[in-house]
Amino acid sequence: MKYSVNTNCLRNDYSIKQLVDICKESGADGIEWGLPALADAEKAIKEMHRQTVDAGLEIVGYLNGGQCRKRDEMRKWADILVSVSGKSLRIAHPWVAYNFDESLHQKDSWWEIFKLARDSLPFLETLSNETGIRFVFETHGGALTASSLSAIKLLEGFSAENFGIIYDPTNNIIEGNMRPRSDVEVLGDYLAYVHAKNCIPYFEKEIVDYGVKRMCWRYRVTSPSVGMLDWLEVFFALKLAGYDGWISSEEYFTSEPIEILKQEIGFLKHCEQHAPNTIEEPFTAFNE
Repeated sequence: MKYSVNTNCLRNDYSIKQLVDICKESGADGIEWGLPALADAEKAIKEMHRQTVDAGLEIVGYLNGGQCRKRDEMRKWADILVSVSGKSLRIAHPWVAYNFDESLHQKDSWWEIFKLARDSLPFLETLSNETGIRFVFETHGGALTASSLSAIKLLEGFSAENFGIIYDPTNNIIEGNMRPRSDVEVLGDYLAYVHAKNCIPYFEKEIVDYGVKRMCWRYRVTSPSVGMLDWLEVFFALKLAGYDGWISSEEYFTSEPIEILKQEIGFLKHCEQHAPNTIEEPFTAFNE
């Protein structure tokens, strides 16, 4: 597999050249670029492309590419990627309530939000065929594609050449959780690449709403080697499916990024090396 760095959480603190240097020095093979707002993206993407190629790194894809149902906006994002022969763009999808408070104030049902996204796909399919860009969504809490199953339902009937899913197994712990093997098997050819981080739950506070005392828990993003997610199991799932694509680190390295990335990319590679690549006997018998 190949390893990259998602620059989205660092792009406001470092120049494009500095980001390339961070990725290079950390031992990454490529970069997943976080784009700025649409008005600034065309200039930025050309420098991102030039600096990445000059450093001998690959570009995994680009992030922050507009809302899927806004056609004029999506056409502009596609034109920007075409200017540098970009092939992958993560786009925004309609959001669903992330917690109880948001659900309490969410006007539309899940199915109405699903229809918003589903109705956008024929246009994006045509745009993908015209430009060669693969439009990708992400498994993410609060998103329509929070789970692998909902992501696959959204893309049902559309080609994996036009659409894909970034699999974030840590996000799936927070919402949409299945075993990593099940996630990877469900995503199949739609699996675009994998986001790498981890998380730890923590108690935030006690609250009283509607006369009921409740415990409020949150998740803190951590390095892959520290947290709830077992990356050995994730790599087992990926290897069992024959996946040999990108593992892209994100979010956990906002301070001292080079040293942290070196350590954690090393950890991920160690997990890849040691993860089993086949199922083992004795086999479970609970469905017999």
